[in-house]
Amino acid sequence: MIMLMAFLSSAFAQDPQAWLANLPQAKDYVQKRSSSYDRTGANADARPVAPGETLTVLDDSGPGLVTHIWFTIASPDPWHLKALVLRAYWDGETTPSIETPIGDFFGLGLGDYYLYQSIPLSVGSDKALNCFFPMPFQKHARISVTNEGSRKVDSLYFNIDYRQYSKLLPADQLYFHAQYRQANPNSGWTADWTSNADPRVNDKKNLDGAGNYVWMEATGRGHYVGVTMSILQNQDDWWGRG
Repeated sequence: MIMLMAFLSSAFAQDPQAWLANLPQAKDYVQKRSSSYDRTGANADARPVAPGETLTVLDDSGPGLVTHIWFTIASPDPWHLKALVLRAYWDGETTPSIETPIGDFFGLGLGDYYLYQSIPLSVGSDKALNCFFPMPFQKHARISVTNEGSRKVDSLYFNIDYRQYSKLLPADQLYFHAQYRQANPNSGWTADWTSNADPRVNDKKNLDGAGNYVWMEATGRGHYVGVTMSILQNQDDWWGRG
């Protein structure tokens, strides 16, 4: 069982209905982008990432707000969605607020590409990984991708869109966090069954959560915004519920 849990402030949530209505309103930020574009002016607009190498995809001062993250990856490694690890550090953190395989961050927990569409995350054709979660920071933001696999990534394309403000964001703005967890195997309270309708499963009463997989343990103030969970089931006749 593989899951990615995220939580953040919702104050800067995307509001499509307000986009056109707010166009005439002056803004107090500069729209910026950190990109893999070819600095020579040619068309080699991607970066290779060798095994063990860390590529910094955003490194800038605040106050600011990341509004969109986009990656497209060309790699001979069939498991590059697991081998590439995404990390983000806000305001000088020594431990990352985001630390997850890049595929899991974009909802691809089993290492394969699938097209889907949602408000905060989507995967488009061809292999376009998109994140629209708003990520505020006050002083500094750094986002990196590390190749923890054994094969070179030939081409990593990226665009990180963010707003840079002239004054500090409101003090109550919360930081975006995303955490990766995996259990292999995740045995639960029993493996002694053969079908989804087995009475030993359906009639089992579990009022104390024994054997349950823990999605999140946290303290403090924040908003839990969701989880992407991927399961590889090695037993037939289970429908993915419960």
